[in-house]
Amino acid sequence: MNDSAKKLATIEPPFIFKNGSVFNDPINIAYETLGTLNTKKNNAILVTTGLSPSAHIASSIEDNSPGWWESIVGKDKPIDTSQYFVICVNSLGSCFGSSGPSSEDPKSGKKYRLSFPEISIEDIASSIKPVIDGLGIERLKAIVGPSMGGMTALSLIKQFPGITDDLVLISAASSSRPFSIALRSLQRSMITSDPLWEQGNYNQDDLPLEGMKHARFLGMITYRSPTEWNKRFGRKLIQNIAERADLFGNRFQIQDYLKRRSDDFISDFDPNSYLYLSNAIDAFDFAEDCDDIEETVENLDLNRVLIIGVEEDYIFPFQCQEDLYNAFSAQKYSVDLLKLPSINGHDSFLVDNENFGNALAKFFK
Repeated sequence: MNDSAKKLATIEPPFIFKNGSVFNDPINIAYETLGTLNTKKNNAILVTTGLSPSAHIASSIEDNSPGWWESIVGKDKPIDTSQYFVICVNSLGSCFGSSGPSSEDPKSGKKYRLSFPEISIEDIASSIKPVIDGLGIERLKAIVGPSMGGMTALSLIKQFPGITDDLVLISAASSSRPFSIALRSLQRSMITSDPLWEQGNYNQDDLPLEGMKHARFLGMITYRSPTEWNKRFGRKLIQNIAERADLFGNRFQIQDYLKRRSDDFISDFDPNSYLYLSNAIDAFDFAEDCDDIEETVENLDLNRVLIIGVEEDYIFPFQCQEDLYNAFSAQKYSVDLLKLPSINGHDSFLVDNENFGNALAKFFK
């Protein structure tokens, strides 16, 4: 199976969600692959995504636009597609090809909106398994899960203990801490309090953009670290700004940067999809139905585990990675924990290519 662009896997109904909802329409899961699946089908690496990325992880012959992890995945890169067959799946509930609230209901011809069942991380994980099965892969070489994708990876190994040889968790957690739950709750409130949200039934030509802008603006502040903001912007003013040109808004370069990044995001992402996935992150608890994380990982079939974090991560603090490491260590897994000297906060894995690239290259070589 060769390098290819976006594909679509269809899960025939019924699909039973974690909350008991029975979905009687087909579910589509968008994914992309890079590299070649060998004859033994034992060189596949699955990358599970964070909240906002699509399945387009890196450029290919069919789609040469840069992917969201372009510096990490590709020929002769840390996750080397000349050796590995890389699969990246767009999460259930997202708006980049997989089914979710922004998808069209085949019966009505309208978008599902809030009639789409509540989505959990467990649902995202279980919807990925048919993609792997459809490729004829019985056991993955590795699962790599950054951010929310780390939760999805944890759910995959819990639901399907023999699914992978190796596991890489990056800036991930077994469950969300109160600070990040509060943050995401405020972001969701910003969207749902926008008058144009219309209880989820907004007009596609008149989206609740102000709410989305504020939510993304707040997110961007906490996805990075104060150390980065201080070094990158300090108190620099916008060049050529007229005196009192924007009394309560963009006066400093950091304000202008965050505004522009927020504006870019809202042009691509569906508000309801954001709400669904944000809610799923808060609700996830890897140790649900167990006494603790250690008991949860007791009987997993894994060869190696690598857990990576950074110091200034306000979404999933490094203690979250330490808790996972301690649980795997207590059960005698071959596990390594890395705290990388990245100043880019939770988003470090997306921008600190040197530190994360070196760590991943070493693990996979």
